[in-house]
Amino acid sequence: MKKIFSISSVLLCTLFLSTACTNQTQKSSSEPTTQSSTSDDISVEEYFDKLLTKVDKVTKDNYKSDDYKIYDYKTVLREPEKFFSLKMRIDNLEIVQIFKEGKYTKILATQPSGDFYMLFMETERIEKRFLEKDHLTVNGRYLLSYEYTTNSNKEKSVPLIYVDAYLMLKN
Repeated sequence: MKKIFSISSVLLCTLFLSTACTNQTQKSSSEPTTQSSTSDDISVEEYFDKLLTKVDKVTKDNYKSDDYKIYDYKTVLREPEKFFSLKMRIDNLEIVQIFKEGKYTKILATQPSGDFYMLFMETERIEKRFLEKDHLTVNGRYLLSYEYTTNSNKEKSVPLIYVDAYLMLKN
């Protein structure tokens, strides 16, 4: 069963990396951007829809903030299959980039420690427009490792987090 899940995770990661997204440019070469190629098979929106069928839906009725704990960043990245659908709290995130992907918004964010996360949620759930440099606390679920390329052509792997709830902090 573990092998099947591991193989499925690898296949999902590969599929995700081959989905549609355009190159994004940055003001500084030290800031990251995401890159992937266009695919006729599945869009990012369809891919996110598929991912979300594999996790329980969190609603206002069953949401409990206390269920979301802080986890070590590197531990989650080292053993991604072990942490699939894990409820996580991530404090003091600063938004680096914002991407619209169909009905979803993707947000590349970083903590003061330099740890990056790729967040995503339905655009219609965003109550106040996000801007680069906004600060957030997020309660969400870890789904996969997300691969992206920086402007300096370095490959990076960051946790992909589905946002169940967020709090916009004052800058």
